[in-house]
Amino acid sequence: MNEISLARLQETLQHKGCPAALLTNPATITWLTGYAPPIQTGPSPFEGGAAIGLLWEGQFTLLLSDMEAPAAQAIGIPTREYISYTIDEPVLGFDHQAQAFREFIAPLQNFKGKMAVELNFLSASLYPILMDTIPVEQWVLVDNDLPSLRAIKSAIEIEKIRASLALADAAQTIVKRLLQVGLSEIELWGQLKAGLEHQAGGRLPVLADFVGGARTAEIGGLPGSYRLQAGDPFIADIVPRLDGYWGDNAATHFVGEPAESQKKVYQVVMEALEKGLEAVKPGVRASDLDAMLRQHIERQGYPIYPHHSGHGLGVTYHEEPRIVPYNELTLQAGMVLALEPGIYLPEQGLGVRLEDVVLVTQDGCEILTHHLGH
Repeated sequence: MNEISLARLQETLQHKGCPAALLTNPATITWLTGYAPPIQTGPSPFEGGAAIGLLWEGQFTLLLSDMEAPAAQAIGIPTREYISYTIDEPVLGFDHQAQAFREFIAPLQNFKGKMAVELNFLSASLYPILMDTIPVEQWVLVDNDLPSLRAIKSAIEIEKIRASLALADAAQTIVKRLLQVGLSEIELWGQLKAGLEHQAGGRLPVLADFVGGARTAEIGGLPGSYRLQAGDPFIADIVPRLDGYWGDNAATHFVGEPAESQKKVYQVVMEALEKGLEAVKPGVRASDLDAMLRQHIERQGYPIYPHHSGHGLGVTYHEEPRIVPYNELTLQAGMVLALEPGIYLPEQGLGVRLEDVVLVTQDGCEILTHHLGH
């Protein structure tokens, strides 16, 4: 268990008058326990829904399938299991989970207090069981409260994020080394993925925008069959997950020597990023940081990019603090955020995006990514 995360949760629950909590968001489970379910192949046909956590009388227990329980037990998490894969009966993962869930929450049958509930990730098949056990009027929905708790990272979380960011930095080195005329996006991606998994020592979930040529002006996308040509820009926005925590960075490379017009666009984006990095410190509003980046781009005569200027990073790859126009949230020490301004010019077939990740410190920030030489 992450004792700091658990203490933050318990403080919030106490404030809300909730001595018990049912937690269903996989991000919350990872944040509290360090258990990170595999995501390479999507939902298992042998299991029910995602793992469910119950905090009751000071004890946290995780309900999950017998396929996943050993991984949670190995890091010291108390578990309750249900049968998943079997050759003795039809595949009934959801039925087995429902029966186990009924037994899991049965001790709360006569509970009279308030119970915090994350409802958004609770399977519809489990909803009536919960309702039968604990009346709806006793629920306190906390789906929108917990993400803000995750925004300030503990020392353990920061070290995990550093490890993921080191992989992202390594990815940019690999891309720069392999980039050449005639190579397709998907061929380059295959070599990159193999290299990262070799470095990580196992399977590695990776999200990415990985596009070359005119596709860079479309902001991003999955690698495809396009073959690189001399002078092409190439956006590599690499987001690996290691040990439950996500890394992220972005670079725009060029196949050979870029044109002067391309260099100018790159320089403007770099200047915007550097201004943003210099401005990050506790007390800065997310909306003001967003405006600073956009205004620099606009003042140089380029169109304002249509995406966020940045975002938090942790057990999900996009979380608070969101660096967007509406967000009045102020930065605090311990937050980890990415900044990623860009310029996209469809008429020129050119897009440039650069991204660094920083840790907000007491008097500024520490740059955690190193692929751009900051």
